Amino acid sequence: MSGAPGAPPLFLPDVAFPPYRFVPGHTKHPFAQVGGYAYGERPAPPPFVARDDWRANAAFLRGCDFFNRGWWWEAHEAWESFWHVAEGRDPAQHALHKALIQLAASALNRERGHDRGADELLVTALGGLQRAALEAGGAQLLGLDLDALARDAQHHLARPTAAVNGFYIVPR
Repeated sequence: MSGAPGAPPLFLPDVAFPPYRFVPGHTKHPFAQVGGYAYGERPAPPPFVARDDWRANAAFLRGCDFFNRGWWWEAHEAWESFWHVAEGRDPAQHALHKALIQLAASALNRERGHDRGADELLVTALGGLQRAALEAGGAQLLGLDLDALARDAQHHLARPTAAVNGFYIVPR
């Protein structure tokens, strides 16, 4: 998949994207609707990966790949799979993944014209980024500068728009 114009390179270039981007009300739900690309399936939970080894966290990186191409629901799903695994094991990663899930949901709501929901999710996500930084003992986590991510989120998600463009999550 070539991706969105200006999007950073894929972190997992050998992992194919699904056949379509799920948008509620516009495409079939991948798991729940007959004809969805993974109807009746649920992927197994990913393994737990320590925060210092984030480059080996396929669920985190897959979420970044989806997010950076505007596949908001798929990013949400990838991050949610690891969020469940991190619960009770690493409060910082748990908080960060929850915030990432909310950013993806905010972007999806923004593009669907559900601005009130997008606003609420953005506020919650920004609080989650602050919690993640507190839990991590600093503003760096999983290769992300959480303060910069919060500023980027506010810049790209704080106002109504038909398309969320130029907002990328790029761990370094």
